[in-house]
Amino acid sequence: MYKYKLPVKSTLTSVECVEGEPIEWKIERIVSNKEPISDGAPEIFTERKEGVKSAYNIRTDRWEIATEAMSKVEGSIQAKRDAKAKISEKKSEAKVVELKVDKVDSGAKSTEGTKGAEAK
Repeated sequence: MYKYKLPVKSTLTSVECVEGEPIEWKIERIVSNKEPISDGAPEIFTERKEGVKSAYNIRTDRWEIATEAMSKVEGSIQAKRDAKAKISEKKSEAKVVELKVDKVDSGAKSTEGTKGAEAK
């Protein structure tokens, strides 16, 4: 008997497609209606005295930023572990009970090492 692979149905759905407005029509609409230009990319350039934003600076050392972020994450994880350890220590604390055992001499003696004592 042969085993056939069944087709797998995916749960992925398509993105809803929207047809955009051609640039010529958009320019004509903005000019004719005297609308302000509302859409566009955020301004990433700043004045010289303000300097370059670190998010857009290609010379920014991103490794240090990443290590700082990971050290914060590591600290929070370690704090959670310490909290769990304290909780488990509180649960494991047991009362120490001293047992008082009376020594009862049963008369039995150890036979260990008696042979050497007789030889002397």
